[in-house]
Amino acid sequence: MFGFLKALFGPGEPKAKPKPKAKPKPLPPAKADPGSDRTALLKRAQEVHRAKRKILDALSDEDRAKLVGMAILTFLNQGREPDDKKR
Repeated sequence: MFGFLKALFGPGEPKAKPKPKAKPKPLPPAKADPGSDRTALLKRAQEVHRAKRKILDALSDEDRAKLVGMAILTFLNQGREPDDKKR
C-alpha cells in the first residue's frame, strides 16, 4: 500500500548531488549614490515649502479666507470656469 513512499524515501542508491551554480558577477558600482540626489531634492523642497509658508503667514485673515475659498472652488470645479461666469 505504501510502496511508493518506500521508493521515494527508502534506502536505495544515493542521488548524485547537484553541482553548485556559479555565482553571478557583482554589478559595477554606480556612478553616484542615488540617495544623495534624493536627499538634495528633499532639502530643496523643504526650503521652498518654508519660503511659501512665510508668504502665507503674512496674509491677513480676510485674504487667507478668500484664498481658501478660491482653492475650494477650483478643486470642486476641477479647473473649469465657475457656472456664474458663463452668462
